[in-house]
Amino acid sequence: MNKQEIISSIAYCGLICKLCHLSDECDGCKSKNNRCSKHLSPVGCYQFNCCVEKTINGCWECTEFPCNKDMYSDSFSPKIRAFARCIREDGKEKFTTYILDAINRGIDINKDGDLDLNTEQEVLRILRRS
Repeated sequence: MNKQEIISSIAYCGLICKLCHLSDECDGCKSKNNRCSKHLSPVGCYQFNCCVEKTINGCWECTEFPCNKDMYSDSFSPKIRAFARCIREDGKEKFTTYILDAINRGIDINKDGDLDLNTEQEVLRILRRS
């Protein structure tokens, strides 16, 4: 996977669709072939719907970030908020560099992987190697 593939598959929430377990059957959050279980649920994905309504590229562009709703609530991994915060603070290019570096270091960034930690700060520390 290269940098451009990752950048083009960043979901509205900040997750990377190309690295999702559904990537073989789904073209990503921003495609017409969005197979994300969150998106297809009866209530839909709050982050998707909100970003589309506000016509923004992702939650990192929102003045209300982090909103603490749906995937940014405490019932989800802080990794999701950390990814969006990283994009907001460092930009997509740098974020993608961090992700590729983490993968090259053997860090599992998938669901229930090495970055599903207790706080955003822990995730950002590992990504930024600080």
